[in-house]
Amino acid sequence: MKKSLCLLRHPSIPSEYGGKYLGRKEVSLSAEGLLEIEKVKEKIRQKFLNGKVYLSPTVQCRETFDTLGFPKEVRPEFREELQELDFGNWEGRSFSELAEINLEGLKKFANFSSSFRFPNGESLNEFQKRTELFKEHILSSPDHCIFILSHGGILSSLLCSFLELPHSFYKKFRISPSTLIYLDIFHDGQAVLTDLIRIHGARRSEWPG
Repeated sequence: MKKSLCLLRHPSIPSEYGGKYLGRKEVSLSAEGLLEIEKVKEKIRQKFLNGKVYLSPTVQCRETFDTLGFPKEVRPEFREELQELDFGNWEGRSFSELAEINLEGLKKFANFSSSFRFPNGESLNEFQKRTELFKEHILSSPDHCIFILSHGGILSSLLCSFLELPHSFYKKFRISPSTLIYLDIFHDGQAVLTDLIRIHGARRSEWPG
């Protein structure tokens, strides 16, 4: 029997973080983000409201889950693998700032060189490994309807993994806040992207984040 997955990027956070690389910082949703949740509710298929739920442990994801109106008996499972990239010293900086101080690093990130490590942060190889770890967990799960609430970067990486695309394709997916992605995964592990619904049109950070 196939598995059905619903992936959701958490809604918008305050505009002061716009255009900046935000990885592990915990930020409450903005008023706009709370409004986006109302639209997301209309697009979540009913079967996912009673299925298995996985969350990144950050406050923006916890707030999203609490506001989406899942039944009280649904208890989400928090997974560290669903954390966003650890940008280290790049945290909170904009693309333009980094282009001035670390252009070579930006180029390596854009090429998705697995050996590249964000200064005092995570390497892309580590990022890929935890993506694959979570994918294997999903494939071995007995659950058939799975809801995953996380961040743009890790969801892009998961899409590459499920669709058997190179991890370097990470930057080819534009997952805006409140974007819903539906996948079907068959018994042989083959995945099909069945729908992608964008609620919000803006992207938080500049290319390639």
